[in-house]
Amino acid sequence: MFEVLALIVAVPVAVLFQGVALHYLLHPSALAEPLTAFLGAQALAAAGQAVVFRRLLPAAQRFPRGAVLAQLWLLSFLVPCVGGLLEVVVTACGVWLPLPGKSRAMTTLGRPAFVSYLVSRVSHGGGARVQSRLANENVATHDRLAALVAIQHLPTRTTGGLLRDLLADPVDDLRLLAYGRLDQAENEIVTRISDGREALEHAQEEDEIHMLHHRLAELHFELVYQRLAQGDVHAHTIGQAEAHVRAALAVGEGERDAALWLLRARLALARGAAEEAGPFLERARALGFPRERLLPWLAEVAFRQGRHTQASEIVGELAARTGAPALKPVVEYWTR
Repeated sequence: MFEVLALIVAVPVAVLFQGVALHYLLHPSALAEPLTAFLGAQALAAAGQAVVFRRLLPAAQRFPRGAVLAQLWLLSFLVPCVGGLLEVVVTACGVWLPLPGKSRAMTTLGRPAFVSYLVSRVSHGGGARVQSRLANENVATHDRLAALVAIQHLPTRTTGGLLRDLLADPVDDLRLLAYGRLDQAENEIVTRISDGREALEHAQEEDEIHMLHHRLAELHFELVYQRLAQGDVHAHTIGQAEAHVRAALAVGEGERDAALWLLRARLALARGAAEEAGPFLERARALGFPRERLLPWLAEVAFRQGRHTQASEIVGELAARTGAPALKPVVEYWTR
């Protein structure tokens, strides 16, 4: 009832004031301020037209009432007589002439099947989503097996912890695959260590002996770094690596091998001796090892010794000098 009364009032208001506005526009000399009079009359005419044109809109397009009235008033005010009418025509066309039903049809696709021969082409298997799917026991077994196959090509240093956790998984196939991957990685390094020791027994030149001790130290450390050595074997492997480091430092120009001093520092950190690692890192830097490459370990030494302010400063310097993705979470934590 209210809308009917509003419409009855709006029609004469729209016609009357629209005529007045056009009169002021065509006869500007009739008033001292013709522009003000025109705008005022046009605003009242636009209000009446907004009410009328809203009533002409399809029922579904009339709400929200306030927003629709405001839009129609603005169009009628800016484009006298036809602005609101154009809105009505366009809206009606959209309702009465909808898009073909075929273009709005929706279909449901099934899950794609896992294709084993495409695994070798996977380049994103190291993603967090793949590894989290593998660690989640609630995921279907065939999905977890596919995820485990997808990460087979990744270095064991990035997947060693996850593979070791899978050794206690309730699914037999996952346990066997994880054990096989860890055993394969360990055997590869152990074989190289055995070959290195055999070569060391026959080495005569100091440079060759130094190189072999250096390589054996790195191989032993690789067992630690890839988390292939656990428990008592872990401590024994670190001891073997440090023994080869000392032997390499004692041969020829070994004392001037900056990479050996860095390796010695990392071994000290691996057995929890941060106070020993600091001087080794400084020695490596003094021998020409780039400081920006030492920053992660300098920060770790400072953190383990409780020098958190200095650790934060080093990480800030690291953020300015490197953009390594692996260090991004650490940098964000210490610099935010």
